[in-house]
Amino acid sequence: MSSQDDSGISFSISNDQQNFRLLELPPSLLELIASEHPPVLYLKSEQPNSGAASAPTPTAVICTHDHTFEVRQVQSSNILYILQPSSNGLDNGIDSSSLSGVTAIGQCKALLELVPVQTQSVHFLRNAIPIYNEKKFLPDIHQQTSETRSKQVLLTNAPFSTAEFEAAWTELCAFEIEDEAWRPSASQLEQIWASFMTATTIRGIDVTNTFQYVDRILTVEEDCWDEAMPQAILRRLSSDHENTMEGWVLIDRVKCVQWVGRVYLEVLCHGSKRAPPNFLQLWKDHLPERWREDAKLDLLQAFFTDLGHGSITFKDHSLTATNAGVRAPAVSTTSKNKSKWHDRFKRTRT
Repeated sequence: MSSQDDSGISFSISNDQQNFRLLELPPSLLELIASEHPPVLYLKSEQPNSGAASAPTPTAVICTHDHTFEVRQVQSSNILYILQPSSNGLDNGIDSSSLSGVTAIGQCKALLELVPVQTQSVHFLRNAIPIYNEKKFLPDIHQQTSETRSKQVLLTNAPFSTAEFEAAWTELCAFEIEDEAWRPSASQLEQIWASFMTATTIRGIDVTNTFQYVDRILTVEEDCWDEAMPQAILRRLSSDHENTMEGWVLIDRVKCVQWVGRVYLEVLCHGSKRAPPNFLQLWKDHLPERWREDAKLDLLQAFFTDLGHGSITFKDHSLTATNAGVRAPAVSTTSKNKSKWHDRFKRTRT
């Protein structure tokens, strides 16, 4: 007969139960953390809006420099025990080295998982940053208001990564004056662009090639525009942000043509109006001569609604965005299986 000890593994439950939260990482993030140079992770959450009684409960996110993962709690009908090696050999008068066991020191009835999300960062910043008020910066009037915050404060409270924040900041042509963040309205963008085109034409500057942007190229003092506003527009249209910061600008042709068309369509359709029949010609008139023929309605498909009979109106995406305004779950083929993580664990047992 076999003399093998068939007593099995000793199992006990500790009276002093500890609290644990298990966090399941997506493979992409796990690979980064396990790499030679792991990234810094940021745990963030949207700052609650005390003025909105129906505002959704802020959700925690974990961010790398350029990706955002929403933290979700997944309930399970099974109880997961957290074990640590132990031995009860001494209690039975047996050599502890001959009998090993495990002790449950905690239980987990829920699992935290990280889900990649496509953030609605542009919508979030559009709501968080007020439209620039030129009268506020006239002499002897300037004073900081409760609605304005610095760029750093906005970034700290934005529930998405730094790279997504910077992309949205650039998209909105946002800028900062005296530690206050502002964004221009469509009407202000239209006026600044018109002034910029006039000024560069008078000075013989070819904006279709690389040019040097000098301070006060626009009559900003007469128009009450701060110099940060045209710089923000050029950063939005530039194909090289680093050179733009150094004073040299190369405007991206495709970006510029589409952006000018969208801005003018929004201005002309303000108040749910239809675009005028000569909208296409007006669009071309505000472009550099070499790029005029690039103005085609196909470039604005995402920004207008076809009313039929050749009429269009501006499509305001800020009205169709979700109330949360910060996240939309990324499409994942594994999300359905994630809720049954214990089934996957069971299949790995041998």
